[in-house]
This record gives sequence, C-alpha cells and structure tokens, in this order.
Amino acid sequence: MAFGNVGTGIQQPPAQLIGTANAITQKYIMPSLGDAVMQPSPVFWAMTRKGVQVQGGEIVYGIVNQEETTGGAYWGDQLLNTQVIDSIAPATQVWRFYYEAIAIPVTDAILNRGRGGVLSLIESKYEVACSSFLMKLSRALWHTSPQNTSIDIDDISSWVLSTTNTIAGIDRSVAANAFWKAAAVTNNGVSPLLPANAESAYQSAVWGYDEPDLLVIDRTKYAGFKSQFTQLTRFTGEQDQEAVQAGFRYHFLFNNAVVVPDAFVPSGTAWILNTKYLYPLFHEDDYFQVDPFVKPSNQRVVVSNMYLAWQLICQSPRMNAPISNV
Repeated sequence: MAFGNVGTGIQQPPAQLIGTANAITQKYIMPSLGDAVMQPSPVFWAMTRKGVQVQGGEIVYGIVNQEETTGGAYWGDQLLNTQVIDSIAPATQVWRFYYEAIAIPVTDAILNRGRGGVLSLIESKYEVACSSFLMKLSRALWHTSPQNTSIDIDDISSWVLSTTNTIAGIDRSVAANAFWKAAAVTNNGVSPLLPANAESAYQSAVWGYDEPDLLVIDRTKYAGFKSQFTQLTRFTGEQDQEAVQAGFRYHFLFNNAVVVPDAFVPSGTAWILNTKYLYPLFHEDDYFQVDPFVKPSNQRVVVSNMYLAWQLICQSPRMNAPISNV
C-alpha cells in the first residue's frame, strides 16, 4: 500500500512503518500559519504610517489654480484694481468600494472542533482574508490586474504619470488646467536608473523646503540603482567595528526621500512621491466593516464579507514626479 500523506502524514525516512506510524503516532501541528504567497507593500505602509485619514460624505477639496494678480505697488490716490478672481477650483472624487469574502463549509468547521482544532479554522480564514484584502489594496495603488477596472480607485499612475486624463473632475488635457499635472516625465533611457536623472526628477518636485519623501522603484531596478552608491560607507556607533560594510545597513536615502523597493510597482518606471499630498483616504463609516456569517438556504456553507470604502487623493500633483525607461 502506498502512503502519500503530506500534511500530518509520516514520511520515509525517518519512518519505515509509514502506514503503522500514520495510524498510531501523535502529530505536532505548529500553532501558527506560514505565509508563502502574500507580499507586503512598503508604499502602502508609507502612505498610512502617520495614521489613517478618515472622512465622511463626498470627497471635495479646494485647489488654488492661479495667482491673484490684483495687488502690487501703488502711489497716492491711484485707483486700485478690485477685479474679482475665481482662484480656487474644486477637486471632486467619488468613493470606491472593495470587499473580501470569507466562505467556510460547515462540515469543515465541525471537523476542526475539539482536539482536532489546533488552529481555529475560522480565525485562520480571517487571517488569510485580511492578508488577501491587503494584496488587493496594494495592487489597486498601481492599477495592476485584476485591480485595474474602471471602478477601482484613482491610482498613482493616473495621478503622477498621466497628463491627458480627467481626474478628480479636472480635465488635464485642457491647457488652462496645467496646474493639475505632476512634474514632467524624466526619461532615464538606460538601465539602471542614473543618479543624475533621479536628481533632475527629484528637483522638479521640490518646492522650497517641501521635498519628496519617497523614491519608489521595483525590486530588480532598485538593486542597480543602489549599487551605484555602495562605495560610500556610512559609519555609526552601531556598526560592526571589525568589518567594513560596503552597503547601507539602514534605509537608503536619496536626498530626503527614502528609496523603497516594492514588489507591486510596475517595471520600467520610478516614482518620486510626496506623501503629504498623495495618500489614501478612508470612509469613516465603511472602514473594514465585517458582516456576520450567514448560510445560504441550499448550501451548508457560512459566508461573511469584509468591506472598505476608500480613495487615493492628491492635493498637489506637482509635488510628485515620474521617471520613465528605468
């Protein structure tokens, strides 16, 4: 007889009496789940690291779209310019709704009870659902399939890379709305990303002392970009005093921006972002709401759903810059 057990089965070696051992030997199950699929998104973390931004009602925010030219030097009884200038434009976005389903066969839940339930099936499914939900949100930031539909959020590419789209109700293809565009695309043209091109793009998004705080790139291109700086050695009191470290032990900074490799970032483009102006907004009344389990009338399955209403807003697109052909 062949025994092909994988989960709680005894394998050969070390057991020779495999069938006998599988029948009488107690198994030890690790009381935790191992993750071999999910990927964390440092960009999603960076955009929410200062706390969750919540809001109820519609998403509308005012944008200063022109300088008011009334004013300047005057003398004596000179007539002053009292022209009325409509200098604020409304940016309007709609909420986007996401869900994650949790479905559990009742028979499986029954078999998981008692001593057989080392790990709670329901708790484990909730953990997997939360991680899966985060994956979907991380893909939505970049309009990556399958989170690339017309009802997904306004993504980073739409805000920073596109120049002729309508976003937040403002048409960027209209010359008068040039204020609503990010900095012009810097063409790198070679691989890896050159520091000179990164500097040019970085400075295009700097306004006074307000500088970008993230330089985002895919993991493969990150290695090539970082390798151009590893000849610089940083010494700190916490470094190993017996061996020189050629790399960067802590976060790699480019000017004041943390250089972040993210598995969700589309290959070929680098992104210089200022997360003070580009960040997720969550609806306070639909923030990871969870339904109670319900059972369909014709199936012995219980189903719950987790919900989120959110949107990616940008109060100043010019504070961000893309780099192409990285």
